[in-house]
Amino acid sequence: MDLQTLWRVLLRNRFQVDFRYWDRLLYLFAMAIFNSVFARFEHRCNGYKIKGAKAVAPPVFIIGCWRSGTTHLHNLLSLDENFTTPTYYQVMFPHHFVYTQPWAMSLFNYLSPTKRPMDNMAIAAKAPHEDEFALAALSTVSPYMQVLFPRSVDNGFAALDPAHLKKEALEEWKAAFLHFVEKLSFSKGKRIIFKSPPHLGRVRLLLELFPQAKFIHIYRNPYEVYLSMKHLWQSGFKFSHLQTPDPEAVEENILSGYTELYSLYEQDRGLIPPGALCEVRYEDLVNDPRDSLHQVYSSLGLPGFEKFWTRLTPYLESQKNYRRNSYTLDPATKEKVRTRWGPTCERYGYDLS
Repeated sequence: MDLQTLWRVLLRNRFQVDFRYWDRLLYLFAMAIFNSVFARFEHRCNGYKIKGAKAVAPPVFIIGCWRSGTTHLHNLLSLDENFTTPTYYQVMFPHHFVYTQPWAMSLFNYLSPTKRPMDNMAIAAKAPHEDEFALAALSTVSPYMQVLFPRSVDNGFAALDPAHLKKEALEEWKAAFLHFVEKLSFSKGKRIIFKSPPHLGRVRLLLELFPQAKFIHIYRNPYEVYLSMKHLWQSGFKFSHLQTPDPEAVEENILSGYTELYSLYEQDRGLIPPGALCEVRYEDLVNDPRDSLHQVYSSLGLPGFEKFWTRLTPYLESQKNYRRNSYTLDPATKEKVRTRWGPTCERYGYDLS
């Protein structure tokens, strides 16, 4: 965030930062100063060029609950030369990436870890990443605000359902997204593929902003999703807390968040025009990527599959030794997931016995 957005978030949460995290707060202020200074440089040097930059085509949205394979699919589709994706650097520094990315990305690579802590996937400045981080930093409206403040939950600005946001907050989120699209369009000049788990519950809102958008919904075995989400909170989100989370509240957040996202999706999926939605099973994508990706391209009318597959094959070969995390589910937790998520899982053909 920059100084303005950081101050707003702290004020909303009444500066309730646990003492053990004050070093993080100081770091956030240092980064906020950096971001504010270079945002001014970007506005002066590039602002008039960015404003009004048009997307070359309606965006493609990869949607799915956290840990359902959205990152894997995003990485695969990013290798199609017809598309572009937001990068790690761009979503982490949305206030000024147009101005700073020509010289700062090598520094980003030097200072950043090489792999994500929750799943060992590679991190690099130019690697695809989810736009939610940029939207959170620009608008301060995102479910990720509760990662910063897991106990106070940021006073409603972290709602999954857009209908539960205040009108002013929702309008600010829309403006931030459209501005981010302008910046990416100016910087990239290709059709954008976005990926963000909260978008699963925003289909109506995304169609309002981009009526001709395409959607790829990826889903995964719910037991794997649950355990992987717990691991995400324990090994990934823990680096961003300004309050110590309550483990029981985190578990409830995981269980209720999944149910709410899928309820919103099922409520609004009928709004997606024919030929603009493709649903992909994560296990099928892993076991037979060619067939699954061909289905995506065919269903959505995307051109150039054979050329894309030629570029993709070496990447898939390089990933053969990648080992996914493995988890063990105890009977009590298994029953809890079955009870809470059963109807959704049956809808997508998973046997929870």
